[in-house]
Amino acid sequence: MTTPTDKPWNPLKEPRDYAIVAGVRTPGLCDIVGASSPRKWDEIEGYGLSGARLKFRGIGLAHFSIKLRLYTDQDWNDWDQFRVLVSKPPLGKKPLAKKIVHPQLAEVGVSAFVVEDLLAPERTDDSGEWTIEIKCIEYRNMTPALSKPDAAEATPADPEEQKIGALTDQNNKLAAIDDSL
Repeated sequence: MTTPTDKPWNPLKEPRDYAIVAGVRTPGLCDIVGASSPRKWDEIEGYGLSGARLKFRGIGLAHFSIKLRLYTDQDWNDWDQFRVLVSKPPLGKKPLAKKIVHPQLAEVGVSAFVVEDLLAPERTDDSGEWTIEIKCIEYRNMTPALSKPDAAEATPADPEEQKIGALTDQNNKLAAIDDSL
């Protein structure tokens, strides 16, 4: 997995209307849509209690689309060459992840993907624009990531708040024992 770049991408100064997939430039004009860096959290709530404890379950996989806008005969010729990279694998063959390079994806740490779905070309403009959408899922190997976030702690000011704090600590200890069972 790549990490976000040190120097953030500025699309106004460095516009990018293509991506590089498995070393091949995308045909026509390319838009990356929906790229993200999701986190997985479990919310553990107690009976009769407000709030919850959080358990971080790792970084989720990004789901995004590559939208190709084709205008010219050359765009369609390039698509015929490119489509091999995103077509269904032959029966009995395992689909392989593809490397991808685009600044929007680098911003959220995505460097490889698998094809979730390939939509048929759709006419999107009367001037001859056709759009092909490739729905993607980020590919990343598993790494250990289970942890609990540090909570903010305030010192109770009066005796009643101290009692409540002690009971809350006792409840958390009992919940930790319950989690380990």
